[in-house]
Amino acid sequence: MPLPGCKLTVLVEPPTAFVKISGRAAAEHANDFKQLIARLHREGVALCCLDLSGCLLMDSTFSGVLAGLATQLGDHDGCHRFTLVGANARVLDLLDNLGVLVLVNVIEGAALLDGKEVTAEVALAERSKSDTATCCLEAHRLLMRLNPENAAKFRPVVEVLEAQMAAVD
Repeated sequence: MPLPGCKLTVLVEPPTAFVKISGRAAAEHANDFKQLIARLHREGVALCCLDLSGCLLMDSTFSGVLAGLATQLGDHDGCHRFTLVGANARVLDLLDNLGVLVLVNVIEGAALLDGKEVTAEVALAERSKSDTATCCLEAHRLLMRLNPENAAKFRPVVEVLEAQMAAVD
């Protein structure tokens, strides 16, 4: 049985946004997540709690986007801007192996958004193959810079994506 697609739900309680990521946090919707966080940041949201209790898996592109946002936005008042709540062992292992876990806080526990009434589902856009490839390329390049061990893992992926992007130009 295929895994359900990604669903993003957000609740803003300034200065924090609570984002629930359900299903597969994968390349197809990494741009949607990136745009959501950029919009929230422009609106003055300083901290972001990511409820991953319903996130079945996270791929390397989505992980790279999370790492890129954490790196780009930096810390806030000495604290990481992103806190992961309720992530399963598979997601935590991936983030740890890629070197992303050091950029975020992690809290084990119950889902943050359960019982909250005022949440909005984020509309997920259909992306062109070019947009998705660009997002994948940026995410994997960042992961390679973040952790030298990632270079060997992702060099072939980056080469394929670079060739794909060159063919489009």
